[in-house]
Amino acid sequence: MTAARRNPKLDRSVAIAAQAALVIAFVAVPEVALAQATMPGQQLLTFAKNFIIAPIALFAIVISAVAAFVRPDLIKTTGYIAIIAVILYFLLANADRLMQAIRAG
Repeated sequence: MTAARRNPKLDRSVAIAAQAALVIAFVAVPEVALAQATMPGQQLLTFAKNFIIAPIALFAIVISAVAAFVRPDLIKTTGYIAIIAVILYFLLANADRLMQAIRAG
């Protein structure tokens, strides 16, 4: 479609529908997110687990594994990095259950 053939009423209707969908999303999404959060900071822990710890740990494991091919004495370091990454990911994934166990303890 060229610019000369566009329907201004249709464009305005699409813009209004997009704005309405955006307002509904802003109103509905925080309630859903708050309903799922069981402790303060749960969303931060989930974000850190998925978008900070996991990619950095995966990157560190891959880089250290490649370095271990070049220098075999780095295999021990690669193992330590993998173990630390798995432990951090486990702690963040189970933070809610661990906090409940600590409170109950």
